[in-house]
Amino acid sequence: MKVVNAICAVALIGAVSTPALAQSSAQSILNRLRTGNTLPASPNATGAKTASSGPISAPAMPVALKKSMGQQKAFAIFPGRVIVAGYNVGGFRTAKTTGRASGGILNNNPGASSTVELVAWGIDLPLLTRIASAAHADLIAQLTAAGFDVVPQEQVMASEGADKLKLGGDAYDVEVPADRGNMKGIVTGPAATGVRGNYPLARTEFGSFGAPLLSLTQQAMVIMPNLMFDFAGLKSSKSIGYTASASASLQFGINPALSTMRVMASRRKEFLEGDFIFKLDGNAVSDEPIGSIADSSRSDNSYQQALGNALGVGVRAQSRESSAVSIDQAKYEGLALSAARGWNAAFVSQLKAATSKP
Repeated sequence: MKVVNAICAVALIGAVSTPALAQSSAQSILNRLRTGNTLPASPNATGAKTASSGPISAPAMPVALKKSMGQQKAFAIFPGRVIVAGYNVGGFRTAKTTGRASGGILNNNPGASSTVELVAWGIDLPLLTRIASAAHADLIAQLTAAGFDVVPQEQVMASEGADKLKLGGDAYDVEVPADRGNMKGIVTGPAATGVRGNYPLARTEFGSFGAPLLSLTQQAMVIMPNLMFDFAGLKSSKSIGYTASASASLQFGINPALSTMRVMASRRKEFLEGDFIFKLDGNAVSDEPIGSIADSSRSDNSYQQALGNALGVGVRAQSRESSAVSIDQAKYEGLALSAARGWNAAFVSQLKAATSKP
């Protein structure tokens, strides 16, 4: 776990692990993080091979889903037939959080702030595409096993309204705010369908959903999966005192804010009659190790603080630590497949209950 503390007079920075990658590679990652450039794929990446058809064989991670928003009518219009509209999968590759302390009013203390950031080396496009392909095939297999009639992909793409799904798109970078910091990642889709641009993952879509026409044409519910993975657990303080702390630990999990399963159905092509969104209920994380700290860069403003104290001027304590992380692709992929299987199973269970399937 990375922990950084900043105190009003002196910035204290926790010890870091010894480098596990070549320092030049790790420093290159840190430089890219600071300039905001997209991370390159890992050299010589060798993840676990993933089957792209049939159910996932990895044990399912315990996952629970709950209602985010919507109406039950989405499940009653065409309860036995479904369209799986692609399967967007994303993985964050940077994580940052900042702790802040406001200081004291009476003693003119300006407080402190501390920032810790991680950037992952190894979460690349081929890895996430394999995971998306497996998650997509697994969802279809689980739905079929549960008794749902899944419309074949070729039939979907030949249907009126299919163009509005915007399947076949390219992978894209995302940056979203999280826990008083920004997280950057990449989103892709299965090899068979590409990225779905309709109801995209970690982006806002203002165009027509097109689901009413497609649902009516195929007499089916339209399912749009979005699954985002975290690689770090973040914590940071916010207080009135003089000490600020921030920490980041390597921890695989499903991102609760961005991961959703959307179900839409309509008997009218003009507007959407039924729309329902599931989201994560609680946490879905693993304590299994997924990598190691490769190298770190640290800084603080203790010199400015000392100068300020000498002049009788309060200077806000600031500390910052950036670390490059080497991700074990095989372990990450295994956990991602386990998470995807659990996510799919939780959704199919909810769908069976909502459509009164035994």
